[in-house]
Amino acid sequence: MIISSVKKFYVMLSPSTLKIYNASAGSGKTFFLVKNYLYILFKSSNNDEFKHILSLTFTNKASEEMKRRILQCIKEFSNQKVSEEYYSLFSHLVKDLNLTKQKLYKRSKKILSAIFHDFSSFSISISTIDKFTYRTILSFLSKKIDLEMDTNSFLLKVVENLFSKLKKSEKWSNIFVQCSLEKLKEGKNWDIRKELLKIAFLIVEENSFLSMNKMKTYSFYDFLRLKKTLLNRTKKFEKKCKKQGEKFFEFLEKTSIQEHSFIHSDLPRLFKKLSLGDLFINPFKKRLEKSIHMEIFHSKWIETDQKTLISKNKKKIIFLYKKTKHIYKKYISSYILEKLFLKHLSFLSIIHEIEKEFVSLKEEKKIILNAELNKILHEEITTKEPFPHIYEKMGIQYKHYFIDEFQDISFLQWSNIRILIENALSENGSAMIVGDPKQSIYRWRGGDPKQFIHLISYPSQFYQKQVFTIDTNFRSYKEIVKFNNSLYQSVSKFFHSPIYQKLYKDSQQKIFKKTGGYVELNFIYNIEKNNYKQYVYLEIRKRIKKLLIQNKYKLSDIAILVRSNEEGNFLSEKLIQDGFLVNTSVSLLIKNHLEIEIIIHFFYIFLKPHCYQKRASLILLLLQNKLISTNKKEDHDFLMETLFLPLDLFLKKVFFNKKSFNFNKLYNNKSLYEIAEKIIHSLGFFKKKNQSYNTSSIYSFLDFIHRAIKSIGNNSIVDFLEYWELKKKKESISVSENIDAIHVMTIHQSKGLQFPIVLLPFVDWNVCSKKKEKEGAWINVSPHLYHGLNTIYLEIESYLQYIDDDNYIKKFYEDYLSNIRFDNLNLLYVATTRPVEKLFLFTKYEKDQSVSSYIKNFLRDKRLWNDQKFQYSFGKE
Repeated sequence: MIISSVKKFYVMLSPSTLKIYNASAGSGKTFFLVKNYLYILFKSSNNDEFKHILSLTFTNKASEEMKRRILQCIKEFSNQKVSEEYYSLFSHLVKDLNLTKQKLYKRSKKILSAIFHDFSSFSISISTIDKFTYRTILSFLSKKIDLEMDTNSFLLKVVENLFSKLKKSEKWSNIFVQCSLEKLKEGKNWDIRKELLKIAFLIVEENSFLSMNKMKTYSFYDFLRLKKTLLNRTKKFEKKCKKQGEKFFEFLEKTSIQEHSFIHSDLPRLFKKLSLGDLFINPFKKRLEKSIHMEIFHSKWIETDQKTLISKNKKKIIFLYKKTKHIYKKYISSYILEKLFLKHLSFLSIIHEIEKEFVSLKEEKKIILNAELNKILHEEITTKEPFPHIYEKMGIQYKHYFIDEFQDISFLQWSNIRILIENALSENGSAMIVGDPKQSIYRWRGGDPKQFIHLISYPSQFYQKQVFTIDTNFRSYKEIVKFNNSLYQSVSKFFHSPIYQKLYKDSQQKIFKKTGGYVELNFIYNIEKNNYKQYVYLEIRKRIKKLLIQNKYKLSDIAILVRSNEEGNFLSEKLIQDGFLVNTSVSLLIKNHLEIEIIIHFFYIFLKPHCYQKRASLILLLLQNKLISTNKKEDHDFLMETLFLPLDLFLKKVFFNKKSFNFNKLYNNKSLYEIAEKIIHSLGFFKKKNQSYNTSSIYSFLDFIHRAIKSIGNNSIVDFLEYWELKKKKESISVSENIDAIHVMTIHQSKGLQFPIVLLPFVDWNVCSKKKEKEGAWINVSPHLYHGLNTIYLEIESYLQYIDDDNYIKKFYEDYLSNIRFDNLNLLYVATTRPVEKLFLFTKYEKDQSVSSYIKNFLRDKRLWNDQKFQYSFGKE
């Protein structure tokens, strides 16, 4: 805890003013929140003032950390002799609250007692935003309802159910066939369930909330009418362009001018494209524009009579060109938008059917989705004028508000909470918001850093605001802070957006730890793609061994941060194979472990005793891992001898030829949990060497069986295996945080954490990439052109950057790219600001369209870059 910083950052909250803190990485914002929470707590004469303070964080870990720190401080203050670590904060509270030490000590004891007598209220008042929203929703629902976290699986089920129903309908089956044919024409996957799933996600996701609400007011026939209007308009434009193309070639025929006579054949090529309907990519190229401007049309090498004909008809050529360009420029934006929107219009017309199935399945399962919580609360608030009853109660209960990680809060979350904050400020309460736009990495779930930037930059008509910057880094040693300051100062110039550019340009942090720190940049050169991951792993392993032996670090001091679960899983498995203990937050999936694979094979064989393929797979697994006794026979001979035996004899063979083995004792009248335990003990899984991760995978699987039986409501092996196939891609090993193990986690999961040593492998993600699948976005349009719609949905295509339409679509695309570039840089910023002492970074030397290019340019700016050098370091190792 950074107690020494208390004097610099201690702030007393004045009523009726919203306090906003732009707190950069490592600036001790959690401690800062705790101090101000304690100030309110001790300022009040009520021992249970904690019931009137609502503190909202973004993650469970952050809320638990805040609770722990608050309780630790109060506990320390309730001792007659406050320890040195907490004495500075204790003294400042005494001074600022104008209390004696004895009074603060007595108040602490009373407050601590009040908290323990009503710990539930204390715990609820320091919560994640999602939990707060869920609790609020439960309070106005008439019946008990469960929360479903797995949105993907639920929506897949919605689409499968809907597809099964609608394909039997003549109306919808015809539409499905038509949509499939359109997809085939485009060379895309014809399975329209993928498209239906996209629409289902649009219904749920927050970024589409307002636009989809408007679309839901459209009937099926409204969509048909809109489709007809857009088709007519796009065809009309295509006809105009085709007509201009035909006019040009009629003109050539009439004047006897030959196509090859024009310089570079640019002019005929332009009109050919227009006549063929090739309109998306701007055909008015710079070279052609230049020749028109200079009135140079013919090639030098053409016949004299052709030169004469072109010179004679120069004015007509220019007039035809300019008129064509005028038509194109006038309508091309609308045309492209309409063509892109038409691709989704047929699927959007199914929105009501998807919505009906969505609601029906939720009611059947008695659930609500975690992804729709903010929408449900927003609709409850906005439809119950002037103030919903539950919010009236909250307005009375809570007088002070703290919001952490504001940059990750969505539009709807802020809209829902703002009502309470404005109410508290109007009644002499207080509110504090803390965030950092540079750590915004959750745009995909609705988080928008511009919301925080707007809050900082613009006044409000409802309350006063005070904005503070907390820019001292208390976490990292000097060389790491210096490196980050220089790197992000250099990177700021890559942004077209002045808002994002200024954020990073002004991101310089003050150094608290005046000495120490080490940064190492490694560029991986000339390694084949297939060997890249393995090479990086070997380099990481080398660093880890050196840190453990020479520098006396523990395994738990080391964190490896990755961008994707796939990368984390690869490194975790490699480390485990090499005998390292790993505490991973990424997908160290239980399905990937030998023990679990074997147990599942047994379950399938119990279900289908004569499935010889499963039997063979099981025998090979057991043989390859020396878990089976073959009495010195060849593996093939043992396989053929065992494969076709009756089930009880087959099992006796694979269970080490145990004479005492009894199939009935293993299977009959036993729960799946007991069967799994019997298999585990019979095969001696707990006797193997190395065995923290083996036992972790086994215990995690046994826990999964327990939860599965509870969820499916029976002990059926059929239902269990179906449930396993549905969930296995997400079930990971639970490892105790108390063991001494290397941390492997995604950068997203590392936010808010710190580690003495951080290794960043694979720092080569594309600066403008987000997902493998195509992304979509909503763009504003004129309602009178779209039957009342003011936004339409379109997929982001890379060719949008080449469209010249007075910058409307081009600007939309550039803004989209700018946001993604910002998100990808924020990801790097979060990663490089986690280490306390040492940072090791590994990236590809050759990859220019990635964050690697930022690092190279930083080195060039520092005049350190050398094409023959592949490692750079700052500070002493």
